[in-house]
Amino acid sequence: MVPLLHLRVPASPRPRVSLDNDIFTLTCHQWVAPAFAWAEVGSVLRKKVRLGAITTSQAIGFYDDFCQMPVDYLDSNAIRAKTWEIAQQFSLATLYDAAFLAVAELESAEFWTADQSLLNTLTPCPTYVRKLEA
Repeated sequence: MVPLLHLRVPASPRPRVSLDNDIFTLTCHQWVAPAFAWAEVGSVLRKKVRLGAITTSQAIGFYDDFCQMPVDYLDSNAIRAKTWEIAQQFSLATLYDAAFLAVAELESAEFWTADQSLLNTLTPCPTYVRKLEA
């Protein structure tokens, strides 16, 4: 499975998500993410290679595919402020997940994740958060 942990899509039109035979498909109108998302995806892929979960060749293919996706990478003072606020609200140790959440909230987008430990920390869970399930 492509190890993308967080996906953000606008609330309208509704995205179509399917996880089938370890292939991830998402059809939507627009993707939005924090400006550093490409680096986080690459870091996750490098970690998966070091752990032996995927091959270097697979990681390169996944990264190339990700880099071809039509993502609007966003950065602003409002995103930075909201990121800090969300990290504080949910006692998140780092700002990475909080930045994805901030972009989703400020862009009126849905935040999709398969990260159960993150979902467990989001109490109460924001209405824009959606769980990806295999």
